[in-house]
Amino acid sequence: MMIDSDKIIQKYFERENIKVLHQIESYNYYISDIIPNIVSQFFPQEITFNDKTPLHKINISVDKINFIKPITTENNGCSSIMTPNIARMKNESYSSSLFMDCKISIFVKEDENITELETKTIKDILIGKIPIMVNSKYCTSIIKDKRQECLYDPGGYFIINGNEKVIVSQEKIANNLMQITKCKNTSKYAYSCDIRSLDEKLFGIPKASSIKITNKSEKYSNYLKILLPHMKTEIPLFILFKALGCEIDRDIVYYIINNDGSDIDNHIIKCIRLSLEESSSISTKKEAIEYIANHITNTNGYVQTQEKKLSYVEDYILKDYLHHLDSNKKKLHLTGFMVNNLIQTYLDVRKVDDRDSYLNKRVDTCGYLLGNLTFQCFHKIVKDIKNYLNKEVNSGVWNINKNFSDIINEININKIIKSSYLENIIKGAMATGNWGLKVNASKQGVSQVLNRLTYLSTLSHLRRIQTPGDTSGKLIDPRKLHPTSWGYTCPSETPEGQAVGIVKNISLSCEITNYKTSEPLRYLISDFIIDIESINIRLFNKTSTKVIINGDIIGYTGEPNEIINIVKESRKQGLVEIKTSVFWNHKENIIYAFTDGGRLTRPLLNTKCINENIKNGIDNNKLSWDDLLINIKNNLVEPIIEYIDPYESNNIILSTRVEEINESHTHSEIHPSLILGVLSSCIPFPHHNQSPRNTYQSAMGKQSVGVYSLNFKERYDTFSHILSYPQRPLIETKLMKYLDTNKLPNGINVIVAIATYTGFNQEDSIIFNKSAIDRGLFSSTFYRTYKDEEKKNQISSEEEKFCKPEKERLLLPKPCNYSKIEKNGFVNKNTYVDDNDIIIGKAIPIKDKKYDFKDNSIPLKSKESGFIDSNYVNVNGEGYKVCKVRIRDHRFPEIGDKFSSRHGQKGTVGMIYNQEDMPFTKDGIIPDIIINPHAVPSRMTIAQLIECVLGKLCCKTGNIGNGTAFDRIKVDDISKMLIEAGHEKHGNEILYNGISGDQIHTHIFMGPTYYQRLKHMSGDKIHSRSSGPIVTMTRQPAEGRSSHGGLRFGEMERDCMIAHGSSSFLKERLMDVSDKYHVFTCEKCGLISVNNVKTNSYECKNCKNHTDFKKVNIPYSCKLLIQELQSISIATRLLTNK
Repeated sequence: MMIDSDKIIQKYFERENIKVLHQIESYNYYISDIIPNIVSQFFPQEITFNDKTPLHKINISVDKINFIKPITTENNGCSSIMTPNIARMKNESYSSSLFMDCKISIFVKEDENITELETKTIKDILIGKIPIMVNSKYCTSIIKDKRQECLYDPGGYFIINGNEKVIVSQEKIANNLMQITKCKNTSKYAYSCDIRSLDEKLFGIPKASSIKITNKSEKYSNYLKILLPHMKTEIPLFILFKALGCEIDRDIVYYIINNDGSDIDNHIIKCIRLSLEESSSISTKKEAIEYIANHITNTNGYVQTQEKKLSYVEDYILKDYLHHLDSNKKKLHLTGFMVNNLIQTYLDVRKVDDRDSYLNKRVDTCGYLLGNLTFQCFHKIVKDIKNYLNKEVNSGVWNINKNFSDIINEININKIIKSSYLENIIKGAMATGNWGLKVNASKQGVSQVLNRLTYLSTLSHLRRIQTPGDTSGKLIDPRKLHPTSWGYTCPSETPEGQAVGIVKNISLSCEITNYKTSEPLRYLISDFIIDIESINIRLFNKTSTKVIINGDIIGYTGEPNEIINIVKESRKQGLVEIKTSVFWNHKENIIYAFTDGGRLTRPLLNTKCINENIKNGIDNNKLSWDDLLINIKNNLVEPIIEYIDPYESNNIILSTRVEEINESHTHSEIHPSLILGVLSSCIPFPHHNQSPRNTYQSAMGKQSVGVYSLNFKERYDTFSHILSYPQRPLIETKLMKYLDTNKLPNGINVIVAIATYTGFNQEDSIIFNKSAIDRGLFSSTFYRTYKDEEKKNQISSEEEKFCKPEKERLLLPKPCNYSKIEKNGFVNKNTYVDDNDIIIGKAIPIKDKKYDFKDNSIPLKSKESGFIDSNYVNVNGEGYKVCKVRIRDHRFPEIGDKFSSRHGQKGTVGMIYNQEDMPFTKDGIIPDIIINPHAVPSRMTIAQLIECVLGKLCCKTGNIGNGTAFDRIKVDDISKMLIEAGHEKHGNEILYNGISGDQIHTHIFMGPTYYQRLKHMSGDKIHSRSSGPIVTMTRQPAEGRSSHGGLRFGEMERDCMIAHGSSSFLKERLMDVSDKYHVFTCEKCGLISVNNVKTNSYECKNCKNHTDFKKVNIPYSCKLLIQELQSISIATRLLTNK
């Protein structure tokens, strides 16, 4: 039965904030769940004091957490609701205050009695400011003001100091799952079984443990060791079993083996025999704990007592080992299971785990990344509270007046809990991108400035995923497209170069889960579970199906099918979370169920549930997306959409198209093009292109000039390009209308001829029609914003002022034109300025006899010019003026500018011809651009040819063409319709030479194709110089266009000149016009001498020569090198012919 997949896609994209749903849901989860979870872990906090003071202890507990709307405060004390636009314009952070109410209980010792003083509550203690995500439920711009916010702005980003910042989601190793990996060849261990453990109900930093097997050539002569949390050295594994309460060696063996009488069990017993003997001297739990205590390395520098060490082992090390399990019995079972798998891997029975698989990875979205920072900050805040109170109590002030009830009050609470700490850490991390409190241990590039060049580049940036680690690494496996990423990450959209495969983008239908409690799931399946606690380890055969929920081994079952069915049925009815995953690994005979956060998941059609009611409901628009997911309203309609993650993908048979569903399929793609990302899904017919071309277009789509926002006239972005006459493409994909890219286009439909014409379009060059440019083809406007503010000099207390400085009263005035500035310090609107003009006049008073002011004015950047488009002046929260000046510059296509089709066919303008010199058809149609035929065959961009012929047909019929990926559109059908429309079936035309008027003796392929103008313009890059600034240290010309630097004469240019034998020219370039210098060398020893040419005095410090010297011409950089070598005791001698 066929259902309309287009209508299902429409319902999917009609949901609120769907384009950046993972960002917004994650942030909302951070505020509503993660922050209260972190606070509940650290509070109530009990601080006990020593016997020297009458104070016994203080209890601090948190009553309530409040998160208020963001407020901006003026200098005069007035406050108002802050919107994202106010934060952008005033260079402020869009953040809101977090308050909590604290209850304080103080206990005092009087003789031997402990009495509790009256409990007091301190309300609204400021913890810090938390940045607010735009369009989250805590944002003030939910109802959009059309002038302030773009109607199509997706949100999902933050505003820090006026800059838009996005937190890029980070891949990480999954918690509570064991992974067996091969150790390096140089290691003394062969294999390692690692697990990062964290209780699912708690938010924090996972504790890592690893079991290792040694690397000896004899198979059965290896030892098993374990590295526990908080420890730096491995200990024998079986000591851990005894510390967990399993003191009998035979029971330990039963925990490890399957107990099914197989050969594998016998091999495992042989492998663990030596390890058992190694720990035979330890026989009780107490001895095992003492052994672990003796192997703790003192990292804190002070000697701990044995008693403290023993309690540390029990309260921290053993508790944090497999932290997600709530009993020692479970820990014994899981440890045994890990050892069993490790030995099977060592014996080549089981394969090592694939660390690049999405089964073993999770994605940390912005909520979890902010949660990590918040957790570390609260850890430090609690530590500071303890230190402050200990210091206060021991200082003696409270011991004198005995007024202990006032030790914490409304006044000093802000000293105890510093509100600036959390705010500074989060703001600092988001401003710099360095994530973490420790500078060395922090991840880099987590927070980035949001790319606003085009609308698509903004969407793509918000949907990006990064694999942390060194991008310069030579490891290839993490970069490969992994089979488990099918449908979850875009196969085409990844950068070229060193970040290839490291930076990815999630597919259009992919969503990222947040943690949901597993309690309903545990309750539902509890009747089918043999509980771990009730198992007799010596009698139980472990070949029954294990059940593991979020890494917690809850028991065994004899009815695995019942469990799978009940979970799936409950999911449809909404009894368990809709994105709960259940997966039966038949090979290992384990049922895995997950409700944790960070799993990639996507909606698929359940083919077994498609019926007439569903079809009619979809066709008549009676069913919403939620109705297709959960059966709540209508019992006649069974939900047909299921969220499937990489685990469950292993247990389904998937049809790639709705129309190809048969009896064997369990699920179907809603539409096959949903496996693509934002940029790939806007390429027409991508399945007809060579795959690297789609990757190139995914990169170039982010660099194209278009309309990035409807309110660009109200925005002051650092720089932006606006295309003057953007057009909606003739050939669209179905997904473009849901992404709103046809409302904010980034190209123009141009008439393209594929021909060799005069040779100026070879090597990917493009010939342009001058008349088309004169009509406004690809003309664009470049905006650049200059920002400044009045600052206060902290040393002299003088304040800067925006004004028109008087040049004669200025200390060190800039060599620029000050005449265009008005009294207020700004240039009038629509005034032409170039790089010789000052656009923001600013001065600061100084104490000097001759001059009254020091100049701090801002000129236009080098090589830039344009008109003043807008001046914005406001006052920030500190009462100082903030200004933004926007420059407008019109750009027309010129030779050297870069253009591209939507198929990775990029090229630069090679020649611009007058219209009369361009070829033309019998109807007088003249192509706008001519590209070279050699660009197509080797690149295999057949999709561009199909787009061209379909576009030609659409011009005749007045329709928009459908170029959606994987839709079966036949070229033969297009050809038939072209013939009916009166065109040649392949889209060829007869053209006439515009120069001679002769007919060109070949068919030329010609038609409309959507082209993009890229931001790389020759006017921004053209550079030359004769003389100019030099670098002080090397005395060579400066580098780069911005600093008016020289043109680099590099190694390869030098080689070329040597090959031509142009030695005099080479010497001139490398020395005479660069850093020519001369030294006087001693003829006796060859070292550089000390000399004064004016007084004609020379001296060699080495051999005391005063008369025998030679003048040697060398580059100044050579002299520098010689002196640097002298500093490390290497004497460089210059020998000359006498």
